[in-house]
Amino acid sequence: MSEIRELLYELVSVQSDTGTKLEVAMGEKIFDIIRRNEYFAKHPELCGMESGGDFLGRSVVWALKKGSTNRTVILSGHYDAVEIDSYGELKPYALKPDELKERLKEVVRSDNAALAATEDDNWLFGRGAADMKAGIAINLHALFTTENAEASVLFAAVCDEENLSAGCRTMMPLLSELRRRFGLDYRLCVVTEPQLSSPDEPNKFSVYCGGTGKMLPMIMAKGKLAHCAQNIEGLNAAYMLAEAVRNIELNPELMSDDLGISTQSPSFQIMKDMKTTYDVSMPEYAVGCANILFLGEGRQREIMAKLRDICIDSFKNVMTRYNATFEICKDKGLVTESLRLKAEPVVMSFSELCGKVKEVKGEGYAEFIKEKEAELAEKINSGELNMQQAAAAHIRTMIEASLIDYPAFVIGMAPPYYPANSNEHLDCDISVFEEAVREVVTGRYGYELDMMPYLPGMADISYMSCTNPAAEKALMEQLSVPRSLYDIPFDDIAALNIPCYNLGPHSGNVHQMLERVWLPDVEKVVPETIAKIIGKV
Repeated sequence: MSEIRELLYELVSVQSDTGTKLEVAMGEKIFDIIRRNEYFAKHPELCGMESGGDFLGRSVVWALKKGSTNRTVILSGHYDAVEIDSYGELKPYALKPDELKERLKEVVRSDNAALAATEDDNWLFGRGAADMKAGIAINLHALFTTENAEASVLFAAVCDEENLSAGCRTMMPLLSELRRRFGLDYRLCVVTEPQLSSPDEPNKFSVYCGGTGKMLPMIMAKGKLAHCAQNIEGLNAAYMLAEAVRNIELNPELMSDDLGISTQSPSFQIMKDMKTTYDVSMPEYAVGCANILFLGEGRQREIMAKLRDICIDSFKNVMTRYNATFEICKDKGLVTESLRLKAEPVVMSFSELCGKVKEVKGEGYAEFIKEKEAELAEKINSGELNMQQAAAAHIRTMIEASLIDYPAFVIGMAPPYYPANSNEHLDCDISVFEEAVREVVTGRYGYELDMMPYLPGMADISYMSCTNPAAEKALMEQLSVPRSLYDIPFDDIAALNIPCYNLGPHSGNVHQMLERVWLPDVEKVVPETIAKIIGKV
């Protein structure tokens, strides 16, 4: 068995469910592997663990092998994995690749494609095997086997990529500190995330040169409370929100295009009223959270402006229908004109809402925010609220504190936020690295190389560079949880601006029971490509 495969088996054997303390043991396992290596046993000052104050105690595990120059390539990846419950009765084998493979043959025997995969010695199965402990094993192997190189190699393994990317957000300030401490000159970061195999294009090898952006705009509607039997005397927040959702969901005007790549249209992940018990009152508050992907510089700010316009139009549509129904009710003698709700379209950003609360609270604003922040932190750390629930709760708290007594929309943002970036937008020439990749991937192994400007999904690569930190920080003013609970170090990111490749092995069915990784890529193609890149740095 190869050294990389031995490392992979060892890593897969440790359960590391994302967003849990199980990740702590995974980080410690990786650090133990590093410390037992002869080089780092002699140089313990060149490796470490950095938690960055993580509330679960999870760490970024790092190790530096010095070359003859300060030119440095970073090898990064995440060690968390999704849960193992999806394996059902095979759950006891989820972390045992060989036993799992044999058990899977019985489970999938009626699925010819899946059965063929289980009978192919080139596929290795197991939770996290593809996403992405194979990548960690490849990076460790490169760290350990690089000898007498001009380039320095910095290994960095992070937690939480499958959740909120807390590990990568901690890693970026750490990279700044390591650069200062050791005088490093970062030339390239390679993230060994898996690529998704396509049955239609088995000979294609995809390398991604940037990250797709993702934002979660949170729209809260505040209506006017009324008994459902006299609903014309109020305004239903659920109806207000529904109209906004109708105008945002699948809206092609909110799609993005850049460098020949397009995103999908928006889709709501959350849409609900905020009543906690049943009564015969209309919902006064309702909240929706849309998943919007974006590409290119500045597109996210355009999207927020467009959402405001959509909410204004939605408010007008609601009031048009309300007034038409009111006229009918008045003609039937159900209401008098004095009961008509006279509501103008009010749509504000979360930062504008905070400004109103400041006016109300005056000098007590800072203490008020500190108190609410502590309450949210306690509920998040205890698992009572996730980040999206906390964002919704905080918007409602701020609306109530503002003393607004009229219908309105408030637009904020819930975590996580992934910026859009691409090497194409950086002022650097990394063509020599592309040549190195092509030499191995195409020249030696015959793959068709596809250098893509953006990774189609969400990944830590989005945090490797930032060309406009001021604009990004301005956008974060709409973040609807306190910055102490979720923040992105844009100044550190922009000061580094590291070009990055997502370059990993082929995989299949990640996050599912049939998760698997292609061993020829794990043991040959990707490590040889990384070795070639290191030689070019």
